[in-house]
Amino acid sequence: MQIPAGSDSVLHTLSHYGRLGEVLIIGAGIVLIRTGVLFPNHIRLQRKGLDLLLAGKPVEAEKRYRTALDLGAKVPESDRVHLLVCLGDALFDQGRYGEAQQYLTQALELGDPTGSGQGSMCDVLLAQKASLEKAIEMADLAMQLWGRALVGLPFGSRWATVSKDLYEAKTCARKAQALLMLGQRTEARQAVDRALSILDASKSDLQVVRPQSSLAGRLAVGNRLQRMKELTISATYWRVGLSLVAIGDKSKAAEEFRTVYDTDRMGKYHTLAQKQLESLGYSSPVHPII
Repeated sequence: MQIPAGSDSVLHTLSHYGRLGEVLIIGAGIVLIRTGVLFPNHIRLQRKGLDLLLAGKPVEAEKRYRTALDLGAKVPESDRVHLLVCLGDALFDQGRYGEAQQYLTQALELGDPTGSGQGSMCDVLLAQKASLEKAIEMADLAMQLWGRALVGLPFGSRWATVSKDLYEAKTCARKAQALLMLGQRTEARQAVDRALSILDASKSDLQVVRPQSSLAGRLAVGNRLQRMKELTISATYWRVGLSLVAIGDKSKAAEEFRTVYDTDRMGKYHTLAQKQLESLGYSSPVHPII
């Protein structure tokens, strides 16, 4: 980073304050990281798009992703894959499943080692009630790749274990929906029961375990670690709730949607859960309509 003219004297003064100077320099770096000034333009657009998507504003998110992709060769291939998956998710949230599938197909052709694209493709196929065997294949592959990706994420082994368990529950719920559409109701019920068993077993850990980072890392990302935990829980319980609705267990589904509603208080899952609860006959997330 280029130092502005006249900064030498400031840095010289800071050097005499030892750790105070280090803290101030770190603080300046944190500000730059949080504002995204140090990131390439396509990364800033992706970050803003993700914030908009999780806030329940997929149309605005789509615009950011398309602008980033329009940068062409300036975007590395691995980042292009992420942007294509994000764009697919934004289109999915708008109910534009055919378009979402097109962009997700592009991402998977380039190769997505994180499992994110495969999971999103599964959800698109489920929404369209199409290629259900492929949807199950995508669900299994997403879980396999996500498990590998977790090993390299710097958020602590305890969070990795909990996160992996939640993703397995989500995978079971995805597969349950596909199996039900294929007419395999017994297998679908077994998959749902497996998902519920995982959630029950993970509840105590979820209360105390959270993504970990160094002090500098926590200062740099602010509340994003807590937000990550909330979204992981919300996305999992949301998918399990949908599988319970599909199988006809509406009372249990309402319990899962209440967890989503209470966990994601500032984002799209909060709104989605409220709509599902209302459709199940609940005038509020607590009281059923009499």
